[in-house]
Amino acid sequence: MNLSNFLSKLFQRTVVFAIVTITLIFTTISQPAFAVTVAEINKQIDELAQSPVLLNGKACDKSDALWSAIYASRESAENLVPLQKDQIKAFLAGTATRFWNSFVDSPDIKPENYVRLTHRHGVFAQARLVVEPKFQKRYTGLLQKGSDCVLVRFSSAVSPATSWNRFTPGFAAKFFIGGKHSSENLIVQHSIAGQGNNINYYEYPLSNKLKFTENQPAGFAAFSRFFNTIQDYLKNETNLKMVDPRELSIKHLASINVNGKTVNNPKSPRFIFLVSPGGQAFSKEQHDFRQDFLALNQGIPVDNEGRVKKGKGVRIFDVYVADQFTDNPKAEAQRIGYFESKSHFAVSDTADIRVSFRHSITPRETQDYPGEYPKSLFNDETFTSECATFGASLADMQPNAQDPSGNSSIFFQNYLKRGCKP
Repeated sequence: MNLSNFLSKLFQRTVVFAIVTITLIFTTISQPAFAVTVAEINKQIDELAQSPVLLNGKACDKSDALWSAIYASRESAENLVPLQKDQIKAFLAGTATRFWNSFVDSPDIKPENYVRLTHRHGVFAQARLVVEPKFQKRYTGLLQKGSDCVLVRFSSAVSPATSWNRFTPGFAAKFFIGGKHSSENLIVQHSIAGQGNNINYYEYPLSNKLKFTENQPAGFAAFSRFFNTIQDYLKNETNLKMVDPRELSIKHLASINVNGKTVNNPKSPRFIFLVSPGGQAFSKEQHDFRQDFLALNQGIPVDNEGRVKKGKGVRIFDVYVADQFTDNPKAEAQRIGYFESKSHFAVSDTADIRVSFRHSITPRETQDYPGEYPKSLFNDETFTSECATFGASLADMQPNAQDPSGNSSIFFQNYLKRGCKP
């Protein structure tokens, strides 16, 4: 063998060795940290909740710190915590105050023993909102240029373990704000009723206005909690005849910048729509939807914190906005940007329980929408008489023994009065 051939073969073997080594490194650091126990993660989260970085740090430092705890507790695709049934008893019993505190008056981190009432299971990722340059003078605050300091979660309002016929995709984005300001959150969903047994998460656009489609009463029982609680808390303060619980605000996203500076004259659209990017779609057949997002990690290298290089993430959603609601945002709304992942997707049962996304409700008079139940039917009797559509039996609705307030709950008493059957 001459010197030239020898050097050629040596170079080839060196390249192969380097490729194998790099592959092993990325494979190793992207695997779940099984040595970390739930107790250790909860301790880390408790300490984080009181840490200077989360209470008064820079926006992206807050995001990185919480993501580190989530990623450390991630589960492998082969060993996910099984889908659990919804806590129907906890959901239906109890006072309006408890319900309000669970959804609206909510910190970023919940206690270790918190009972999540809906959206029990999800998938987390770090992300950025990118607003296209030509739209960066149209809106203000976080909607002006977007943000790199975002934590997102993909979930279903109704756990598939409770009902495979009520898959209800929802998406939450936590925008971290620098300084002492708490996070600002975006929550979107398609409808109250869900999309039946179609498990394709990207089947429909998600919006800050929940559809309440006529002749689809599924979801009435759950919706009654939103409806009654919001009336109790806001109706007397706003002089509105009926506060619309279907529509969540996005104005708060235009009212503050990522550094915590308040915007004097905020400008925002009324509606936001998140649309499947490039026709992205998953299987419609019965399966664990969390696996769809974990599969997107394949082939994407990450560092030891599960983060990808800038611009190498996955396009999560295209973002459309409008001042009039539409069922067809791609044709009737304006695309202003997109959400893109900054990390691998991760499933963490501990984070599912402890990381909270606050609902932002702005009092608005209820209006009618074509094809949806008219507001004349929005009353307690209509909602609570449909308890069976939530998959609940009378036994499920008994007050929670750990929450005596449920014994006098108007919601629980209404269910009893209407004679729901076991």
